[in-house]
Amino acid sequence: MKSNGKVIALLLGERSARESVLGAQRLVRDEDGTIVLEDVETREDFDATARTTGCFRRGKPILDPESREVIGYEMEEVPPLHAMA
Repeated sequence: MKSNGKVIALLLGERSARESVLGAQRLVRDEDGTIVLEDVETREDFDATARTTGCFRRGKPILDPESREVIGYEMEEVPPLHAMA
């Protein structure tokens, strides 16, 4: 892990379970309260993070009510057995 913050969640990439963990990211709260995304670089790193935190996929888009632009995504929780595949 790059920072000394607390891992809030593991965000899974768009790749299938048979592909590498590249594309997975950690959502981390730094000591000053800043939220950052960090890439998960290795399978060992992925496994350790998945065992200690919830796993999520990008869910439905969140739209700005006036501009209708996508401003974020809901987080869809992935059951632990599917996350570890």
